[in-house]
Parts: sequence; structure tokens; C-alpha cells
Amino acid sequence: MESGLSESGWKRTLADRSFWVVVAIFAVTAFLHYFRTDLLPALVNTFLTRHAVDRILFVLPITIATYAFGLRGGVIALAAIVAVMLPRAIWISPSPVDALIETAAAAAVGYFVVRIIDAQAREKALRQEADARQLQIQQRLNEVAEQITSELELDRVLTKVIQIAEELTGADGGGIALFDRERESIRYPYLHNLPQELAEVTFSKGEGVAGEVMDTGSPVVVVDYQAYPSIIPAFAEAGLTSVVAVPIVSGDRVFGALSLVSTDKAKCFFDSDVAILTSIGRQAGIAIENARLYERMRFYARQITRAQEDERKRVARELHDETVQMLIALSRRLESLAALPDPLPEAALERLATLQELIGTTLQGVRHYIQDLRPPTLDHLGLVATIEGLTDDLKEDGIDAELGVSGAARRLTLEAELALFRIVQEALNNVRRHSGASHALVQVRFSPDSVRIRIKDDGHGFNAPARMDDLVSTGKLGLVGMYERARTLGGTLAVQSAPGEGTVVIVDVPAGADEAD
Repeated sequence: MESGLSESGWKRTLADRSFWVVVAIFAVTAFLHYFRTDLLPALVNTFLTRHAVDRILFVLPITIATYAFGLRGGVIALAAIVAVMLPRAIWISPSPVDALIETAAAAAVGYFVVRIIDAQAREKALRQEADARQLQIQQRLNEVAEQITSELELDRVLTKVIQIAEELTGADGGGIALFDRERESIRYPYLHNLPQELAEVTFSKGEGVAGEVMDTGSPVVVVDYQAYPSIIPAFAEAGLTSVVAVPIVSGDRVFGALSLVSTDKAKCFFDSDVAILTSIGRQAGIAIENARLYERMRFYARQITRAQEDERKRVARELHDETVQMLIALSRRLESLAALPDPLPEAALERLATLQELIGTTLQGVRHYIQDLRPPTLDHLGLVATIEGLTDDLKEDGIDAELGVSGAARRLTLEAELALFRIVQEALNNVRRHSGASHALVQVRFSPDSVRIRIKDDGHGFNAPARMDDLVSTGKLGLVGMYERARTLGGTLAVQSAPGEGTVVIVDVPAGADEAD
């Protein structure tokens, strides 16, 4: 391609050049066809007396025109050349019949060349289209693999898997069926472009297309679902016409089935469609296995967290009931010593004052430690009062901290209040230790269906990862803990930050975390 020309400009330039090449060859061949010239060797002139060669030479501009402009260009060139050859064959040639036969033969050869070149061009276009299609399929399969390896929430990834499978096979809808080992039943918890009521339909292993796939471990293609022997009535009523299903597997384990359907009219699912879906089914199997392992890990993490919180509560209670009380008693005994009827020496009084100050400092430290372990206000006064205590602590460290509450404040479950307290505590600790902020704002908003807490500071900020899953690799384990605590409540946590723009942490918890009346 010439420098400075766009692809479309280059194509126009090439077409223009091809046009003039065709015109030039056409003109030269027409000249040879009608005029004798002494410039040509005698042998060639003798050979051209019947004008058979120049009639064959007319195939050259037809060939170039077909290559340059396609079937239409070749036919136009052929028609023009036949129009040029006919006058000589009819009115000038001494042998009109032979000339017409040769002209017809030349036209037939030209038309044959046009068809061959057009067929080659179509075949090339089909190959390019097939290659492009294969590339698109591979890209989409790579997208499925990337999403599966980067996402552990089944609800998020499997619906996307169905959509990609529909796109690659031209299906009208689809779903993923899973086998419930406890209930020994199958249902479609993930559907796309199908009535959501079908998600509640359960059937036994071996029934329906999905049941057959799970039973045999092999793909199943049903062109006419209404005539399928193991039809599920609810799916038939939904208008399913054709169905293809492949097993969702990981290793030797079959987790379920990926099904694609047509609803408007019968559709033929080809072997290539089955191969694509089989590949996607393997990826979905990996996703399900990873998600189940991750769910087990989260269960154990929740158990460990509960155990930690219970231990913190025990330690905090013992510190409050024993250590704090002993320090208070010790302080009072020192006060009683200083108030004895017989005055103590000045040096002793100074020592007593120093000891009392040390006990006071220790007592304050223990109370802060209790607050960090398990603030008593959380159990007695609730989340808002406890967060207010955290903002007051931040003020003592020289950071202007505010607390704003909107909506009708209410108590949440103890687990929810504890998790939200830990999230706010960690966020404000980050403000204190890392942000360099001078101001922080905590906003708690109660709405009928959720509770939202927003923590904003004007500190240095940082490059927040695009996904929470990247926090582990960046070493931000405090944020990972906040994220996991939000997820244990069925909520979400988002971190918005950039260098020089401060940080915003937003946690949303659904109304299910409300305390029962």
C-alpha cells in the first residue's frame, strides 16, 4: 500500500489503474482485429489473416476486468468485446460463418473464464469469511475462559456464558441446568431469553434433554422438541422448537448441561455448533467447580471470622471485667495513700502521682484496645453510635471527621452490625495510617431495602484495582477483608480512588440484614 493513502483510497486507485489497463488492452486488440499493420512480422500477419488469435486475445481484458471488478465487470467487458467482434464477422470477413463460429467460441471462452474467476473469488471470500468466523469464535471462547478465570460468582459469569453461546450458534435462548445431589433433581437456575418461571421446574435425572445429557455424558440435538419422547411439558408450553444440549464437565464429573434452543422455527444445530458448545461446557464446568470451592473457602472463612469475633468478645469482656477493674481499684488505693492523715514525704507523693498517671494512661490504652476488639456500644447502642465513637477517635488524631445519618435509623442483625463496624473501622484506620487526609466523612443512609455506608477522605488516594479480585495480588489484604465481610451479608463493596483525588469506600447491604422485630 502506498504511503499516505487510506485503504479505501488505495482500492480506488487500483480500480482506476485496472480500468485503464483494460481499456488499453481492449483498444490494442480491437486495432489488431480491424487493421493490418506492416509493423508486425510477416508470420504473425499471415497467422492473423483469419483473426482467430486476436479474438482469443480479447480474453485478456475480460480476465483483467473480472479480477478487478468482479462478475459484473467481466460480463460488461465480455459484452463490449462481442459487440466489437460481431461487425467484422458479419460484414467484413470473407468467411462470415467461420467468423461467427470463432466469435461465438471466443465469447464462450471469455464467459467460461469469467465464471471460473468469479467462482475462485467466491471461494476465497467464503474462506476469508470462515476464517473471520473462526477467529470470532476463538475470541469469544477466549472471552468465556477469561471471564471464568477472573470471576467466582456463578450468577455473574454463567448468564454471560449463555449469551455468548447464543451468539455463536444463532440460538433464540438458552439455559444452564444443574443437578442437585441432595434432592436428586435437575432444574435450570440460569436462563436467558426464556420465561423465568422455568427456573422453578424440577425433573429427575434422565428426563428431558438436560437429563439425557447428564445421564449419558454426551451432547444431544433435538430438531423437533415437541416430538421428543422425554419432553418436559413446561418447556413445551414455553414454545421450544429445537434444542441442543452439551454436558458441563470438569474432569470426569458432570455438573449439569448447557442447552440452547430455538423458539420461532426449527433450527438445525450443526456439528460445529456442538463442538463450540462442548468447549463452552468445559469452561462452565471449571467455573462451577471453582465457584463451589470458593464457596467452601468462604464458609470456612466465615466460621474462622465468627470464632475470631467470639474470641475478641471474650478477651474484651475479660479486659473490661478484670483488667480495667483492677486498674481502677489500684488507682483508688493510690489515691487513698495520698490522702492519709499523716502526710507522706514530697518525694513519695511525686512517685504516687507518677504511678497514678501511668495507671491512667494504661487504663486509657486498655479501653482503646477493648474498643478495637469489641466495642460495648455495638451490643447496647447499635451501629450508628459505635461509628460515632470511631469518628471521635479520628478527631483525637487530628483528622476532622464527620458522621452523617439519613433515613430512619434502625438496628440490624448482630452479625450485620459487626461486619459493617469492621468495614468502617478498617476504612478509618486506613485514613489514619496511610491516606495523609485532613478530613473524612462517614455517611450512613437507611432506606427501606438497603443500608449504605459511604466513607470519603481527601487524602493521597491510590490506583484502585479494576476488580476486587486483584486486591490480593496488590497486597491490600485489609480491603480484601472488607470486601469479603460485605459479601457475607449479600452486599457489595466498591472502592473509588486515584492518586491525588482521595478515596471513597461504598458498602451496600440489603434489607435482609435488618434485625427481626
